[in-house]
Amino acid sequence: MPRFSADQKKTINQMLLTEGERLFNEKGLNTVTAEEIAYACGIAKGTFYHFYENKEHLYMTINNHIQNSIFSRFRNQFQSTTEQSASRIFYNALVYIMECFLKHPLVMDIRPEIWSQIEAKAPKECINENNARDLELITYLSKTNFRFRYDLATTTQLLQMQFLQLAYIKNETHNIELMKIVLLALATHLIQEDET
Repeated sequence: MPRFSADQKKTINQMLLTEGERLFNEKGLNTVTAEEIAYACGIAKGTFYHFYENKEHLYMTINNHIQNSIFSRFRNQFQSTTEQSASRIFYNALVYIMECFLKHPLVMDIRPEIWSQIEAKAPKECINENNARDLELITYLSKTNFRFRYDLATTTQLLQMQFLQLAYIKNETHNIELMKIVLLALATHLIQEDET
């Protein structure tokens, strides 16, 4: 295995992230191979494995980068208002996140069977990063006057499971309005409205 300088490692990793995202967006996780990603980067297949354990590891790393960016933008833009009910504000937040996910097929295409594959093959720290980030977002929202019906961990898990189902709905029907209806029902159920 050749030794790489810090700059070379950074450059190669960035190529893997960029080309991996492009290929995963075009073809999906199951169609793309590590060899194909390495070829697109102009590196040997063995070099790919110097950086990532497998394609699921790369996929989840890219997914985490994208979601970190989306959630960061969301926190910067999110504003709570008293002009709408808490469940409507939460629904709008979920739709915003869904619309951002839709711009990134790699993220939106994580259906239940893909998630199972990722959980089985990607390093646990990638999965833990994903779960911690999602819980952090729900914790943030709970501090902005949302009262959830369930504890934060359960609420996070319900949202994660529902977004997996949204990927399935998108893949099967391409019906964005149906996806929004599901989010509205979820928001209405998860948010405990203040009684006035």
